[in-house]
This record gives sequence, structure tokens and C-alpha cells, in this order.
Amino acid sequence: MCFACWGLSSPAGKISRRDVMLRASALGLVLPLAAPALRTAQAAEQSAPADVVSGIKDIIAKASSPELVAFKPFEINGTDLPWTDLGLDAARGQQVTFLLGGRMWLSREHDLWFGPGLVFHARTRGLRPIYNPMLDTGTMTASQDGRIEVARSAAEWASEDGVLGTPEDIYKKADVKITGIALLWRGDARVGIKSLLAHGDVGGLLKSELARLERGGKLPAGWSNLLGFGGGQEIFSQGADGEIICDTTGHVSIIERPLSLPLASRPRLAWRWKIDQLPSVVPEDQAATHDYLSIGVKFEDGQDLTYIWSEHLPEGKVFRCPLPAWNPIETHMIVRSGKADLGTWQAQERDIAADYAAHIGGSAKAISKIWLLAVAPFQRRHGACRYADIKVTTGDNAVHKV
Repeated sequence: MCFACWGLSSPAGKISRRDVMLRASALGLVLPLAAPALRTAQAAEQSAPADVVSGIKDIIAKASSPELVAFKPFEINGTDLPWTDLGLDAARGQQVTFLLGGRMWLSREHDLWFGPGLVFHARTRGLRPIYNPMLDTGTMTASQDGRIEVARSAAEWASEDGVLGTPEDIYKKADVKITGIALLWRGDARVGIKSLLAHGDVGGLLKSELARLERGGKLPAGWSNLLGFGGGQEIFSQGADGEIICDTTGHVSIIERPLSLPLASRPRLAWRWKIDQLPSVVPEDQAATHDYLSIGVKFEDGQDLTYIWSEHLPEGKVFRCPLPAWNPIETHMIVRSGKADLGTWQAQERDIAADYAAHIGGSAKAISKIWLLAVAPFQRRHGACRYADIKVTTGDNAVHKV
């Protein structure tokens, strides 16, 4: 989901309205005019970044917190190449909290943007793992001794080592400005944040991060974040009855679980889901409205097929992903349509091999992973659902619970 590859990002004032519309048409985008919202968003963008940094610095000065070892303001701009060394040394196991402001714009004219948490990434000493909070606050635990580095990526990593997959000339054209502050703690980040909160807050960031830490979110057992999409534990969680709960507003998460089975074994994916709120109020087959909740299968050839419940698109419709960078590898199928059954548990089953043969027809001989997807950054609406009894059954009646 290389959002920068849309070709819509451009420095403010460098692209005409006509150019935006032509680019949108070339990409098959349907972009609603949102000039009033745009003016409000731009005004907020101009004031918020300075408030985050200067406001938190004022609180730090008042608090004189013994838990705060060091802090470092930073700024990430479109022309900056990853990665940026913050000049902040952390010891393995030490916690660092990031408080973020700013936006990454896809089209200012049409109020299409991503919040800073979606595209912000950090790591220690140039080594994996890469941390992505997804929310606009987050706390990373240093995985080794060394310097803390930060970067921005809209799903543009080629590997877990943070190598850039997007060509540098395209990457540097992004219309983005992220400002933030890194807070390095002596002990538990929660204690440190409380010591600052006693002297104020900026836009609720400290309060939000404390609440996030105290929730202690964890991914469902056996699942992990897809490369480039962190923060899955803030969107997906394990319910008391074993179901997987998904709740998102304006964010993106894809989590995966390994499951290697040959297509020749005739695997069938079955699940139950209860969708309480769909994140799109319009058809999801356009890039600017591509917000959805889905369960999917990844194949050994790199292709994936996801099954979607849509309010507007008809059951049985199949389409390639409208995001250009994902179009060559991702296929979507509408398996349930309309609003009538929202809020109730519904059972689904798909013949994976038959769907792959009919709609992808690639070289894969096996499936490799099961995916759960929550995508809601474009319309920035709320989506909520639950999954239960996910399993893959092969032709010999062997059952693989997911």
C-alpha cells in the first residue's frame, strides 16, 4: 500500500487544481471537493506542530521530572530521506515515548491526508525491528543499545531492515511535515508521563499515551503485524470468548498468521463475522474511498485475495486493489452486501483454490498466510467488527484452526 506512489503528493503551491484532477482521473480516483474542510485542516496543520513541541517543552520545564533522562524535538519533511539520527542514546530495554503532530498530504485540494502516527517509524542503532505506533502517540522499547533513528514511510519499506522500496525521487516529492518530540525515560514510561501530566497536557497527547499504555494492548495469540503497518494491537484484540475484535477510526492495520497449505489439498476458508460498523459509506473500489474490513489469504507467489463485506458493491464483484502499488498483487472479492445483516453473526466459507484459479490464476502452489485487514485512512470513519471460528479445512477433512 505505497500511498506515496499515488502521484498526488506535491509541495503546497506547486500543483494546480487542474493538475490534481488530471492525476486523479489517471489513477481512477473519485475525489470529492472539500475546500471548506481543506481550509480548516490547513489552519489546524499550521498551528498544531508548534503546539506539540513548544507545549511539551514548557511542561518538561515545569515538571523537572526525575524519570525523564532526555528529550529531543524533531521534524521530518518530504525531502528528507530516511533515516534521521536523533542524537539520543538508549540502552536496551529503555522506553522512549513519541508525541507527534503534522500530516502527510495526498491531495490538499481534496482534503486527503494521513495522520503522523500512520507514517512515523523509529528504530534503534539502524537495526530491526522497526516501530510504528499507528496512533499519534507511542512508546517504543529499545531492542538494543544505540542511537534512536526516526523516519516516515507510507508502506514504502522493501524489507524489515528499513531499506526504502520507493524510488528516492518519488519519495522526496511527498507533501509531508511531521513534528514531534521524543521522551527518553529512566524507568516505566507510565510513571514519567504521569509526572508530566501533573503540570499540563498538549492536545490530550500525554493523556492518550498514558491510556494506551495502561490498556496494555496485545495482538491476538499467533498473529503479527504486516511489515510497515504497526499498532495492530490498538485495532485488533482477543475477546473473552475467543473471538477477534477489530475497532478502528482513520487508521490502517493488517495482521497475519502463518499457514502453509498446498492448493492441491483443496483448502476451504471458513469464518464467522459480526460487522457492527462499515468504515465506508460509498463503494470501496476507488482509491480515495478504499476503506474496508476484510479477511484474506496470502499466496506463496506474493498475491493476496481478501473477502469484503460492502454496503454498496454487489455480492460476487471482484476487483483489483485500486491503490496503484497494490494493484499488481491484491484482489478483492465482495462476499456479502448491504446493511440488512449488520450487527449479527454471519457465517462464510470460500474455496480458496477455486477463487485463486478463477480470479488470480498465478503460479502459486500453496497459501502462506491468513490476513485480517482494517483499512480506514481515506474517509477517516469508524469501522468495527468481530471474527470467530476462523479455520481452513482441506479436502481430507483436516481442520486447521487459525
